[in-house]
Amino acid sequence: MKKVVFSLAALLSATMMIAQSNSSNVDQSGDNNSADITQVGLSNTSETIQVGVSNSAEAVQGSENFASRNGIVTQKQTGDKNEAFARHEEDNNEVSQEQTGNGNNVSVTQNLLSFGGDNFAIQLQEGDRNAATISQEGQGFFGEGVLNQAGQVQFGNDNTASTSQEGEENYSLIVQSGNENMGTLTQVGDRNYGEHRQTGDANMMEAEQWGTDNVVYQDQIGDGNTATSFQGSSFFESRGGYVDQIQIGNENTAFAQHEEDSNAIIQYQEGDGNAASATQNLAFFGGENETRQIQLGNGNVATATQEGDSGIFGEGNVVFQGQRGDENTAISEQNGATNISDILQLGDMNYAKDTQFGTGNSTFVTQTGTSHSSIILQNGTGNSAIVTQTGTAVENP
Repeated sequence: MKKVVFSLAALLSATMMIAQSNSSNVDQSGDNNSADITQVGLSNTSETIQVGVSNSAEAVQGSENFASRNGIVTQKQTGDKNEAFARHEEDNNEVSQEQTGNGNNVSVTQNLLSFGGDNFAIQLQEGDRNAATISQEGQGFFGEGVLNQAGQVQFGNDNTASTSQEGEENYSLIVQSGNENMGTLTQVGDRNYGEHRQTGDANMMEAEQWGTDNVVYQDQIGDGNTATSFQGSSFFESRGGYVDQIQIGNENTAFAQHEEDSNAIIQYQEGDGNAASATQNLAFFGGENETRQIQLGNGNVATATQEGDSGIFGEGNVVFQGQRGDENTAISEQNGATNISDILQLGDMNYAKDTQFGTGNSTFVTQTGTSHSSIILQNGTGNSAIVTQTGTAVENP
């Protein structure tokens, strides 16, 4: 009897070990194939390799009722019009997806139904008209996901990449090389970091972050690019946020917006026909915000607006605008107290405008070159304005 009980215990133990650590390997060659993998437990691995057209691969580790921790999913597809999907629940899981071809789609969701964190997802696509999506978050009794990492790399044209993260201390990286690509990033929570890099022509990138102490970095090299960043909104706060936008090329446009206080915006453009715009604390009260705009090239325009609403104005805000080149325009508008606006223009035919409402505000304008003009409007008490112009003033014909 003891031997039977022992054998039964050993069998149950072995069964539990199998349930907790499963392994799946699928290799398919041809068209219109499908591979659906479902695993429940801990430390599961799934690898799917497909070569052909119109294939689909799906791997699900964990569910609403069962955990998935320390799981690994690998999906590789070569060909056109393929689809790959991977889903994890809970924490410490990894997903790697690779596609080579055109018109492909990859998607990852991690810890959407229950708590999660420390998840990792990376997607690599090479070709045209591909789409990549990553969602990482958490909800329920244990709260939101933390320390998740997402990476998306695309080589080709007309591709789209989208990452959504909810929680704290998450990291997202989107890299796109080619023409007419689109990348979007959304992060909800505190101390998140988003990085987006694009190389090519007519690309677009957009980042949205809600919470405190978030950071977004946007880098574009090429012609006709657009970069947009939102931290906070009329419903969500943004404090201690940092936005860094770098564009090198022609006809680039950068826009950044902050709500509430202690935020910073850095915009750097190098090339022709660039435009940079920054707004801070327009819907809610704000203060201690900083905007720095630097433009090197021709035909650049920089605008910065800092204020507050509902009778509570911004205080201690700083704007610095530096331009070197031809036909540049810098406009700064501030509403509140003890704000500072500093405009530096080096080149020809530059135009500067400062507008300040409130008390104890300061404006500094320095222009060196030909045909510069400066217009300053201050309304309030204890304000000061200093304008320095050197060079030759030549009237336009």
